[in-house]
Amino acid sequence: MLAHHYQNFTNLPGITGTIAVLGDDLIDLDQNHNIAWVWNAFDHLCPSNPTSPCLDINRQPMNFPDWLHSNALVYSQDDGNIVMSIRNQSWIVKIDYEDGQGTGDILWRLGYQGDFTLTNGQIPDWFSAQHYANIISPNSTGVFNLELFDDGDNRVLDAAGDVCGVPGQPACWSRVPIYQIDESAMTATIAWDDNLSPVFAFWGGSAQQLPNSNVVFCITTPSDDPADGRYMEVTDDPSPQVVLKMEVTGQNAYRGVHMPSLYPGVQW
Repeated sequence: MLAHHYQNFTNLPGITGTIAVLGDDLIDLDQNHNIAWVWNAFDHLCPSNPTSPCLDINRQPMNFPDWLHSNALVYSQDDGNIVMSIRNQSWIVKIDYEDGQGTGDILWRLGYQGDFTLTNGQIPDWFSAQHYANIISPNSTGVFNLELFDDGDNRVLDAAGDVCGVPGQPACWSRVPIYQIDESAMTATIAWDDNLSPVFAFWGGSAQQLPNSNVVFCITTPSDDPADGRYMEVTDDPSPQVVLKMEVTGQNAYRGVHMPSLYPGVQW
């Protein structure tokens, strides 16, 4: 389970006095609902001279003091670890869980200013304020594919740290990327991407790849129709073609999940 709690910090850079910071927890319950393993983000703060991946309380890309705002957990079956999507850091991290025997250490951080080199893109091609990270390849370690809905809030545009959506900078946009992750070489490669620009969804969203390789995704609050939601299926071609488009009228749609069918033994 994902949970969160507040912890007080005093005299953080740029903040006078004491501030209550909201951080995240992972709680593993056994089948009798007893706590078997707990992870507390505040236990993994960066020291003054970090030598391994960690979480920096002074890294505050958006919505601080809601420091992390994690929104997805993925179990890595190949090594028993956990991959977690941290929206307010624009990071996806792997945590040493080892089926309840792990230390909780941060093994790597994927995203802008993380531990991976993006081999075929620029800074804006990293995800930002993402939702619904999921592993879509048969394996979950070594070289594997990871998909997500890239909302794009506060997307960093260049080495100077300029972000989208502020005066003098381009408007923010959303996209649906698939990254090929190489844990040995510590590289990330954009394997496929559907850039939804100029459409921007500032929160929510999901993305999945179907058995036929088509990609389905949910746009929670499309900027061209912000009172509604949208669900789409596209091909995985370099220039994706729309297969299906469904408008959800009268409400937003936080997440869309493809179901093979409602009938036992039947799939479509």
